[in-house]
Amino acid sequence: MKKANIKTSLYFVFFFFGLMTVFGQRIEIDRLEREFRGSPSGRKAYELSQKMIQLDSTYYVGHFFEANYRYDRASDKRGYESAIKSLVKAIELLEKDFPRALKRTTDISAYIDRYQFQRKYVILIYYLSKSYENIDKPGEAIKVVRRLQKRDFVFNFGINPYSNISWIYLRNRMYSPEKYEFLKPTIEENLEMASKYADSIKTSDKHNQWFLNTYWPSSANDALLSYYHYKNIIYSHQIKLDSAEYFSEQLRRYNRLSYNNYGNLQFIQAKYDKAEESYEIARDEDNYEDKSVKEFDYMQSAIKIFRNDLPASKSIIEKSIKYLGTAPGFGWNNIALSRAHYYAGDLKKSKEFRDKAANFKEIHVNSTWGEVAYNRNTLLFKYLYHKKSIKEIKFRDDNYWYKPKKLYEISKHHFKQENAHLLLTSELSADPERFIGYYNLFASENNLFFDEIWELIKYFNPEYFIRIFKDKLKEDEREHVHKYFNYFIAQFYLEDGEYDVAIKEFQKVLDDEFLDPVNEKLLIARINEGLSKAYSENDNDESAHESLLAFYNNFPQLVPYSDLKMKFNLEVVNNALTPEQETIIEELEDSNIEWVENDSYWPTLRISLTKKDENQVIDYQVNVDGETKFEGNLTLEKGEHSGQLIAFRAFGITLE
Repeated sequence: MKKANIKTSLYFVFFFFGLMTVFGQRIEIDRLEREFRGSPSGRKAYELSQKMIQLDSTYYVGHFFEANYRYDRASDKRGYESAIKSLVKAIELLEKDFPRALKRTTDISAYIDRYQFQRKYVILIYYLSKSYENIDKPGEAIKVVRRLQKRDFVFNFGINPYSNISWIYLRNRMYSPEKYEFLKPTIEENLEMASKYADSIKTSDKHNQWFLNTYWPSSANDALLSYYHYKNIIYSHQIKLDSAEYFSEQLRRYNRLSYNNYGNLQFIQAKYDKAEESYEIARDEDNYEDKSVKEFDYMQSAIKIFRNDLPASKSIIEKSIKYLGTAPGFGWNNIALSRAHYYAGDLKKSKEFRDKAANFKEIHVNSTWGEVAYNRNTLLFKYLYHKKSIKEIKFRDDNYWYKPKKLYEISKHHFKQENAHLLLTSELSADPERFIGYYNLFASENNLFFDEIWELIKYFNPEYFIRIFKDKLKEDEREHVHKYFNYFIAQFYLEDGEYDVAIKEFQKVLDDEFLDPVNEKLLIARINEGLSKAYSENDNDESAHESLLAFYNNFPQLVPYSDLKMKFNLEVVNNALTPEQETIIEELEDSNIEWVENDSYWPTLRISLTKKDENQVIDYQVNVDGETKFEGNLTLEKGEHSGQLIAFRAFGITLE
């Protein structure tokens, strides 16, 4: 009996000392937390977290710091999965050891004791739900957010469960229950759910309003402003402009307007100056610390292309890559750079950046732009690369047709072009959002632009699309977008061989009161390209030439990759040429340019060739109507296709 009592006493002593040891370790962890002055997601915080976990791995604090660090550093699926482990651990331990602290109370004295626990809990829940979103597990994200919803705290520190759920429905609207079981069968129903949850935001803090007004007056309107924000996004997506503008104005009154979103709202109305103004403000307000695609960079880069300001288009994205690196958004930035180089006429560079995007596993963070759109962008620029590469081969050498090597290269590109186009058309046909996205030409979730959309749909049934765009001219309230509908109608008539009707429709665009000669040079160039083709088919050479020259003057970089042949006067300054220089001139004259003599109607390419060391130095100048359009020089090593490179320079295209 005595031995049993001694054994029991020893167990009690060991238990007591063990308990005291654990208690002492937690006191030490709490002290380390109180004295820590750095960022909870910084490197020092991570080092501290490991020390805390070593002291007591069953206490939530170390895992809280570790979770913050891992979430902040995550930039790919593996990173977010690592963060999820730490976040789940921290939440479970917090719920296990402090259940009372995580209960709702309106007693301020009790709330003061619970404040820090509830604040940390909200942060962990938010990070966990976002991590699940970022690895494409939105159903898990909703489950996590509902845990916070059930807690019914008097203050959620800016995190509203209804906002999160509304966003998740909006972001995944194009999918069905087969992919994510929480979704509804159609896009319309998912948007309705997003709108329903957005409506719920407005009243979600109603029973907490007195508490908020009294103790957090600066946050008293958070629910209302969040409601404005999400309704604004939803109405913009639905192209309900009056409602979107109304909610934008409410946000502006409280200085809570997202200028990125407002810029997108202006962009989908083809109001480019207003869109750029908003994108500039959005950029000024963004410090690039948030790891996500910067839509304002991507979209403004496109506006610069429309304006034929290609250096600016590239510069915007290059700076974005400099700030973000390979964080989420890197893939989208490379798509934008691929686009800029494509319109600059440099297919090699365009392919380089498109390949980077295709090989990068993009994480679509804090944006409704998703994987489907991303993959379609990369596939489209693959298709365009092979299609335009055929044009480039033919432009470089007008005698390609009797050179087997050139014909083989063309056949390879043609085969790959057809494969890519088959995939594109198959995807587009199966896309339930093609009507609101691509067929509207401008839409808030559409990150392909009108010139690229034409490449997607140009080979479909002309009658079908003419009917669609004529209906849109009657129904769509966006006056600045109407000219694009007319342009597509004209293009389909041209494809269908109805040249007189096509000319009439193209002319409507040129006569449109909202046509912007500064911001819409790409559109004007494409119209004149179409007009030149139509006039040529009607044997109206004078009008065809006039349109061809307008095509060149607005966007010369497009001309070598078109079906049209530009005319130039050629003036060689040299009195005498070496055999090597004669070869350069012959190669230039063999390009797909029609050379004329002393015809002031057409541009003049003036070149001077000199030899420096072993290299040829070529000075060039392009004059149009007595004014210099392009000028510069090339220093080329022996063996390069010097004449071909000069031919591209005549169109403002700089190739290496």
